[in-house]
Amino acid sequence: MKVLVVFIIFLFSTSIFAQDTGARKAFLPGVSASMISEFGNSNIYPGFNFHYAFVEGVSRPKNSYSFGGYYEWYSEIGFFKELNSSMTNDIFFTCASGMNLSFEKFQTSSRNFLIPYFGAKFGGVFFTKGSSGFFVEPTLGTVLIETENLIVNYDCGLFLNSADLAGRIGLHNSLLVNFNM
Repeated sequence: MKVLVVFIIFLFSTSIFAQDTGARKAFLPGVSASMISEFGNSNIYPGFNFHYAFVEGVSRPKNSYSFGGYYEWYSEIGFFKELNSSMTNDIFFTCASGMNLSFEKFQTSSRNFLIPYFGAKFGGVFFTKGSSGFFVEPTLGTVLIETENLIVNYDCGLFLNSADLAGRIGLHNSLLVNFNM
């Protein structure tokens, strides 16, 4: 547990050295509110993620023939608990790394809101009671707003894991806020 706390403090403290090079940003800490809803038994797992974007931004087209779009490479640690279970029952943790990309033809300009993207994340899932394994989550999302100091995304993914594939397949919704300090 001490290692996890030190790791989270390290991620947020490196944001002091965040670089803003036009539309590209680096070392951005963030947090997201998430919810996983299982398909089989209708359990709902609200939770949150500590999100850390290594590189994130919106590329601007150089001319009318080039492409622009959104890109992000990140890691995150998530904590989830089943909504109707007791306090110490049915809890799991995730640790993942992923990438999001968008390719759009912006013509001669670009926008910093409502940019659709697709992506995937891979990582480990650890249940407090039961097994652990890895998970894969293909995602679709939208950059709601991207400013100089704030990036807000909404994404939805299909949560597939090897620990309990039949019982824990679900839809993962996240609202993510990254800060450029």
